[in-house]
Amino acid sequence: KRNCMRPIDKIIHLVSWIANVPDNQILPSTHIKDDLNVDSIDFMLLIIQLEKLFNVSLTNEDVENIETVKDANDLIMSRLIMLPS
Repeated sequence: KRNCMRPIDKIIHLVSWIANVPDNQILPSTHIKDDLNVDSIDFMLLIIQLEKLFNVSLTNEDVENIETVKDANDLIMSRLIMLPS
């Protein structure tokens, strides 16, 4: 079930969809732009989808710091922790 996936798995699934690369070829260390040839338009699509998926807001500074799948995961996790329960 999709709802039982860990955040990192959801991010990998989303990155694989955007980059048109199988999930199993994407690791936390995968560089989104360099390794997967994701252009700036697709990268912004990824950011928008991440914000929707996790119901978070990312600043331009946040986005500039995302290079790898792990960067995206760490950022999302830090935002989720900050959310009021």
